[in-house]
Parts: sequence; structure tokens; C-alpha cells
Amino acid sequence: MATAPPDSPLDHHELVSGGPSYRLARRLGLTRPDPRWRALKVGLLVLLTWVPLVVLAWLDGHALGHDIVIPLLRDPVVYSRFLFVVPLLELAGVAVATGLATQVGYFLGSGLLPERELPRFETARAETVRLRESTTVEGVIVLLALALSYSAQVVGGVGAREESWKRVGGVITPAGWWYIGVSLPVLFFFLMRWAWVLVLWGWFLVRVARLDLALTPTHADRAGGLGFLGWGLSSFAGVLMAVSAVMAGGFAGEIFHRGGSLQSLKYHVAVFVVIALAVLHAPLLAFVGKLSACRWQALFAYGALCLRHDRAFGAKWIEARGPEREALLGSPDVSTLADIAASYDRVQRMQVIPFDKSAMITLVVAALLPMVPLVGTSLSLQDILSKLATLMM
Repeated sequence: MATAPPDSPLDHHELVSGGPSYRLARRLGLTRPDPRWRALKVGLLVLLTWVPLVVLAWLDGHALGHDIVIPLLRDPVVYSRFLFVVPLLELAGVAVATGLATQVGYFLGSGLLPERELPRFETARAETVRLRESTTVEGVIVLLALALSYSAQVVGGVGAREESWKRVGGVITPAGWWYIGVSLPVLFFFLMRWAWVLVLWGWFLVRVARLDLALTPTHADRAGGLGFLGWGLSSFAGVLMAVSAVMAGGFAGEIFHRGGSLQSLKYHVAVFVVIALAVLHAPLLAFVGKLSACRWQALFAYGALCLRHDRAFGAKWIEARGPEREALLGSPDVSTLADIAASYDRVQRMQVIPFDKSAMITLVVAALLPMVPLVGTSLSLQDILSKLATLMM
């Protein structure tokens, strides 16, 4: 007997809307679902990460100054990270929270979860949410964000040889210190927090994969009824686009200020897309063993069923002789022959990973979209339009 679907799926998984940072935002009144409050929160993030950089660089003459190689307002990295990536990582929470909650609700209401397994499922859910609410974990993320920023920019000396708004004569500027101490750690915090959400989701799916799920080998999704986990990945498209924009900003900096080219970076883009897709699909590997066993057992069972059916069909329609033989026209036996063959074919084409083609396309587009402006660095708009016109002729 399957459990009834939850009244409010959003109450069943709080991987996104949780943690100390969320509780702080709630106390400040910034967690209201009204779009105006989300816009206010995004505005505050921009005010914290980008505006001080502009003000400090302007006061030092490094915002548009021609005496340095990379002025702040001509640095694509700053625009991409703090005017696009950070706001997008904040706004992406709406889609991901809805997507994960919907998938949890589907487990509960689809018949996949037998009632006897409900306590173990709820235990796994509660432990996952408890980890998400951990003050210790989020504190570690904050420390790691600060440490990573300091070690890369100060100890590692990233960009130390360039005269830029961050460093002049080898000395870190006030804007550079704000970037190291505030702006970059905020970016790293969001990125690592999203990585933690994905890890928790994967851990939750590992726990669910150990349950005695009621899989259906002939399900139309070719994943035993778990296909929703594949298309559910599309909810991470906003997060993937933000990560891709971080890479695109870095690539733009290489092209504009260090003599790089899109041609020389194309393999970097390809490798990034492959790695990103592999990371997002990694949690689904938890079901490989269960889906493989389901498919293997079903192949034997449906193979035996096909054998019995086909022998009976042959005995009735091929081997039978004489006037007592039934008329073939109008007999439902032929359609059952086709139907049972189609059932076996479904089992044979069953996937061992809940993969969804449309979700994959969505994620690939999200990963490549921030890279599109880079095309303009090697081809002008006139050249692109001219080429398109030629292809249409």
C-alpha cells in the first residue's frame, strides 16, 4: 500500500530554504516570497559585493584609469561575478527548492515507496535536513570561503604580476582588500553552499536507493518509474548557468587582457561542460545497482512469459490444422503477440540511470549560454549576421 501524497511538498524537503544564513535572513525579513523582497535581497548583495569595489577603485583612480592594465570598470570578471553570478545563485534557490520538494513528494505519492518503508524514508529525510540546518557546517563553509579567497589572492598571488585595480606596484589596493575580504568570499560562500546542497541531495538519494522500492520495469520512462529524478535535474539549470558565468568571466578576462582567444579556450569550455554534467548526474548513480537488478530480473521474467506466449500462439495458429481452426481475421491473439513483444522491448531498453534527454539539453544550454558573448571576441556581429544570411540562401 502506497502512502498518500503530502499536502504541501515544500514542507518535506528544506535543503535550500534552511541553515543559519536562511534563519538570519528570516530575522531580517528578507525571506518573504514576494518578488519585491527577492529583488531587495539581490540589491543588498550587489550593494555589498560590487558597489564598494567601484567606490574604492574610483577614489584611487583605478576605475577607468589608463595607467593600469586592468581598470575595474573594464574587468569582465567583476561584472560577471557580482552583477550576474551572485544574484543568480540567490534566485536559483526558488527553482531548486521547488524541484527537490516535488521529487520528494513524488516518492511519497507515486506508489514507489511501500508503506512499510515510510519510517526509513522519513528518517533519511530528517537526517538530511538536520545536516542542512547545521551551524557547524555552514560555519566551516564561511571559513573555507575566507581562507580560499585569502590563500588564492594573497598567498598564491593570483594576478600579482599585473597592474590592475586590485594591485598597483605589487601592493594590494583598498578595492583589492574589499574584494579579498568580502566580495570574493561571498561568491565562494554561495558556490560552496550550493555544492553542499548537491552533496546532501546525493546522500539522501543513496539512502532512498537502499529502500525496497516498488520499481516497474515496463514503465514508460525507461527507468522503472524513477525517470522524474532525471528531469528533476533541470531545476539546477540556474545554478549551472551561474557557475558557467564564473568561467565565462574568467575566459573574457583572458581574451581582453591577456591575449587569449576563444579558439584556444574551446577545449576548456568543452571539458567544463562535461565535468559539470557529470557532477550533476552523479547523485543518480545511487540507483544503478537497484535498476540493474530490476532490469536483469525482468528480462528473465518477461523472456519466459514471451516464450510461453509465443509457443501457445504457434501451437494455435501455426501447428493447428483442420476445419476447427479459428479465423485469423478479427482475432485478438495477433495484437497480444505485438503487445507482449513491446513489453519485453521496454524492459530491454530500460536504463540503469534515471536519465532524461530534455533535462540534459536544458543543462547543456544553461552551461553554454554564458559563453555566447565570447563569440563576439572572435567574430563581429556583422560577420555573424552575414554568415547566417549566407546559410539561409
